[in-house]
Amino acid sequence: MVEGSAKRMAMASDIGRVRGRNEDSVAGDVDAGWAVVADGMGGHRGGDVASAIVVREVTRCLAQTIGKTAGDRDRAAAIADAIGEANRAIIKASNEDLRLHGMGSTVVLASFAGSVLTIGHVGDSRAYLFRRGALERMTVDHSLLQELVDGGMISAAEARRAPGRGVLTRSLGVDPKVEAVVASFPVAPGDLLLLCSDGLTEMVPDAELCEELSRGDDDLGEMTARLIECANRNGGRDNVSVVLVAF
Repeated sequence: MVEGSAKRMAMASDIGRVRGRNEDSVAGDVDAGWAVVADGMGGHRGGDVASAIVVREVTRCLAQTIGKTAGDRDRAAAIADAIGEANRAIIKASNEDLRLHGMGSTVVLASFAGSVLTIGHVGDSRAYLFRRGALERMTVDHSLLQELVDGGMISAAEARRAPGRGVLTRSLGVDPKVEAVVASFPVAPGDLLLLCSDGLTEMVPDAELCEELSRGDDDLGEMTARLIECANRNGGRDNVSVVLVAF
């Protein structure tokens, strides 16, 4: 095992307590070194289809590139390309079937090799890194409320209670070209990566996430189940998806 490389992974997705169906999709391959969460949008117009397309395209693209690339820059390019392919595939499917017109999806995609973690995202699905009892958010939401927070017009606490929390400023399936934010970070043994849809973060504040991750449970499957239980206990207003990767 290379220092810093992933050792274990667990993932789960739940419909929540309010929605009629699950429009999230998750996938990952700990040996190949990648994981993805997609949160579909469109309701009866195909949110579940959109997120499934994201997972399909990411799996296909990364199978062709991850493991064959020489360095971190190549892996970052592979993530950006995979997200671009997913965007084009959603638009193509939407144009071919009027019932799916208007569907879209968020995505947060992580690739890990050696001591480097590379994350690409579009929308408000998030990545966090838990290290030595501290939780660090690795992504910035592409949302109207995030722009208001960044502009100093409202506080982060106010944003949690403000209307319009689901209004995105960037997502897959809208424009022919989408700009994914891709960045790389160092990881070390003992680190824990959390990828999740907003069904988790809308229901569970960061402090509570940190408390749950601090419980030190070596069973990642049990930990993912507890995080989903927290979201549902706090209201479960949306589908909730969680991927945990231990380094």
